[in-house]
Amino acid sequence: MKTTALSHTREKIFESAMASLDQVHHSLDMSAVNRAVDLLTQAKKIAFFGLGSSAAVAHDAMNKFFRFNVPVIYSDDIVLQRMSCMNCDDDDVVVIISHTGRTKSLVELAQLARENDAMVIALTSAGTPLAREATLAITLDVPEDTDIYMPMVSRLAQLTVIDVLATGFTLRRGAKFRDNLKRVKEALKESRFDKEPFVPSDNQ
Repeated sequence: MKTTALSHTREKIFESAMASLDQVHHSLDMSAVNRAVDLLTQAKKIAFFGLGSSAAVAHDAMNKFFRFNVPVIYSDDIVLQRMSCMNCDDDDVVVIISHTGRTKSLVELAQLARENDAMVIALTSAGTPLAREATLAITLDVPEDTDIYMPMVSRLAQLTVIDVLATGFTLRRGAKFRDNLKRVKEALKESRFDKEPFVPSDNQ
């Protein structure tokens, strides 16, 4: 009985994730994505902010963009986030991630960053206070539900769009930039053990 229940839960999680990603894929406004890539490639400094589960997405974005030889800021501390926005200028881009788009602290961050002339990109749901406050909103059509699995699905959609933005950034920067990125990746190999071939056990 427990195995059957777990199998049902597994199917529900995977089907929900795949359906939601497919929905985002077909509803994503590519003009907004292209504009976001333009802003990111022109930025002198980029900040990624989120709270709760969206903070993990912001941290992942920081890890990706940190390799691009551009100053990147990440924090999940609202005080540090506010201080960073206070120190923004017109060469900076602040990316704020929130599925609901209704978290007051994050909406206030967008206001603060824009008051200090930064460009604000929001990764959020359509028609939300955060989407309205941002310079540019990339809206994700992921249904908001009380279902326990929905926060995970929205996070998958956010992570996928971050990958799209990061890939667009590397393509926009040209071949020389991509060669430098390859060198960074090669340098990171020294921090890992060599991959050993898998040898099946006789007991299997």
